[in-house]
Amino acid sequence: MGIDWYIDYFGEDYYHFDYHEDTSLEVDGLISLIGNPGGKTILDLGCGYGRVSTPLRKRGYRVLGYDLSPALLKYASQNDPEGIWLRGDMRELPFDGGLDAVISLFNAIGYFEEEDENFAVLRSVSEVLRPGGRFVCQLVNRDYLVRKFVAHEVHRKDERIVLEERDFDPIANRIQTRTTVLHSDEKREYRSSIRVYTVTELDLLLAAAGMTIREIYGGLDFRPYDWETNQLIVVCEKADK
Repeated sequence: MGIDWYIDYFGEDYYHFDYHEDTSLEVDGLISLIGNPGGKTILDLGCGYGRVSTPLRKRGYRVLGYDLSPALLKYASQNDPEGIWLRGDMRELPFDGGLDAVISLFNAIGYFEEEDENFAVLRSVSEVLRPGGRFVCQLVNRDYLVRKFVAHEVHRKDERIVLEERDFDPIANRIQTRTTVLHSDEKREYRSSIRVYTVTELDLLLAAAGMTIREIYGGLDFRPYDWETNQLIVVCEKADK
């Protein structure tokens, strides 16, 4: 698979078939982890169409929405014209250090095929945070994935039928997904390949990037993390100078 699968994947179809019933819960959880607005600036890394950026902005934070997808940023701007929406690559963030927090939701770490590219994302996050700034990352729980792997799922949303067919490589720790979208009389296919991480791997990578894990949860409702939770929430801090 080519390394640029994410360019085609996060387009018009993704906007229509993406669905999250727990956005309000996630926003409340993020606020608990980040603290009261108080002039804080947050970078929403992989903001998509502003699902979390907009509610956080309306709660008083200065939010920078950052994504590579023109289609999703178009919807973000249409849905929230007052928001700040920026297009760019997460491996090279165009911000000076000084951000209070960076958030990365819905498994947006691990998109790249080479390990040094995925590490470049974490290094960039560390570089744009102020000392003591927080990085909140929501990932799939690898242990849960291995134990309760779902190879096929079918969804229907916005007049689209979506079939997801997954394979998991336990050696490379990658989820390979073929997504087929049926819409009207058209059929479109997309591929994705995402690296998933154990907590131990993340601890080492984050430390190498200059961040320390402070808290771990199984969801943004703060349930304890174990192999029965499908999510992994990692809360990190950049080292004080």
